[in-house]
This record gives sequence, structure tokens and C-alpha cells, in this order.
Amino acid sequence: MEVRHHRAETNGVRLHYVTAGSGPVVLCLHGWPESHREYLRIIERFADRYRFIAPDLRGCADSDKPFSGYEPKTIAADMLGLLEVEGVEQFHILSHDLGGPPAVALAYLAAGRALSLATIETPFFGLDYPGYVEPQVAYWHLRMHMNMDITHLLVAGREEQYLRHFFRDFAYDPDAVPESEIQAYVQQMRQPGNLRASLNLYGYIPQIAEQTRQLTKDRLTVPMMAWGGRSSFGSHCIDSANAIATEAHGGIIEQCGHWVFQERPDFIYDQLDRFWAGKA
Repeated sequence: MEVRHHRAETNGVRLHYVTAGSGPVVLCLHGWPESHREYLRIIERFADRYRFIAPDLRGCADSDKPFSGYEPKTIAADMLGLLEVEGVEQFHILSHDLGGPPAVALAYLAAGRALSLATIETPFFGLDYPGYVEPQVAYWHLRMHMNMDITHLLVAGREEQYLRHFFRDFAYDPDAVPESEIQAYVQQMRQPGNLRASLNLYGYIPQIAEQTRQLTKDRLTVPMMAWGGRSSFGSHCIDSANAIATEAHGGIIEQCGHWVFQERPDFIYDQLDRFWAGKA
């Protein structure tokens, strides 16, 4: 599999991204503390059938690290600019974790072009439906990371200890994320500006909630899939998808935590295969 690295100017930022494969396009939006790397195994699995575009989102890894612009609509605009650079008209969207809110925004803003939206282990902020629990209430790290200055003070210089705990604590299988991947993300987080900038994905949670609230006043017409690990978000993901989309697939993955692509790869590969083929 040939993975090609690129850089592109879009929406006022320079993004690093990788491309691979051929066929219908899948645009991948990663979570925290990850980067395009979290999709390499998926790309390898499906590169013979799909063309993947996997950027490092603004503030992360080898993309620019501006001091503003972390709202879902802004990051969605980054993605639309990237798709224009790549000459893409129609595309599937795949997201994980905090890549989910901008992925939802992108599905709304490009509803006529988006073929599908898959959100894996995504916190949905700003919704209101029976049984809904704001993710900030249930997960200690969200409120901590929203206080970016304190988090930076506590984590800077201790990136390895913190990220190793992060990857183990939020997993059903503590050894699911290989040590080589942890080390890659540690080095990424130690890049100048990366910790400060990437924490904006949390610092902007109030704006994320407000934009999501406004967008989801109308039902999303793009087919949506949402899965959550039993030991992590559980039914929150599919419940939220059912609340906002006219067509929602997914559920709860047993014996699984937050790192679905590492913990239950065969399961999620099968679900994505069926969903993208319109057989979900």
C-alpha cells in the first residue's frame, strides 16, 4: 500500500494529510490525541476499494497550529477546502472521538455531496432528547481539558506518562494500543505548539455544543452510522444518531472501550464495509 503525504493551504491554514487507495472517497477525521495515523490500518484494509484522504486536523500533528478556529463549522470548512484541492465531489465521512462534531457539521454543510457519515465513539454535545446526558458530566477529562492552561501545565513534560494512562484507561483491553503507536503520539504531542493547540478541541466545547444544537434543529438526511464501546460511550452514540438523523445504524460494541479500531478491528471493518456498500 502506497501512502502519499501532502500539504495544502485551505481556509487560512496549511494542513498535512495523506492519501491512499482508489475508488469512492472516504474522508477521515481523527480524534485526540491522535492524527491521521489512527486510520492507517483501515486504509490498508480497504485501499483496494476506496480512496482515502486522512488529514491532521488544524492544531494537530503536522498541520498548522492556529490560536483560533476550532469550531465544527470552521474545521468542516477546512475539509471542504481540502476536498476542493483533491478534486473530490462526493465522499463518505469517517470520524472518531472529537473528529465527530466537525464531521457532523460537514455532513450538514455538504448534505448534497456527502454519501454517508460514520461516527465512532463520538461525544455529542448540545443535544436534547429523552435520556440524553451531556458528555461533560460523565467523563472527567473533558472538563479538565477544557481548562487548557491547567492541563498544559500538568501534562507538558509528562506527555508519555499521561498519554500511556489515557490510552490504557479508556480501553477495555489496556494493551490494545501498541507501544509503538503510543510512542508516536507522545512524540507528536511534544512538537512545539501541539499540546496547546490540540487542546482547543476541548476548549471549544461550548462553541461545539452551540453549533451542534443549531445544526441539529433540522434532521440530517445523510445516512449515519454510530457505534460506541460498551466500556466507554455505550449507547450515547447511537441514541444521539437516532435523535438527529433520518437514517441511523449502529449500536454498542461489546468488550470494547474507546479505541475501537485497535480493540475490535474485525468488527468495525465489517460494519464499515457493509455501511459504505449500502448494506447496513
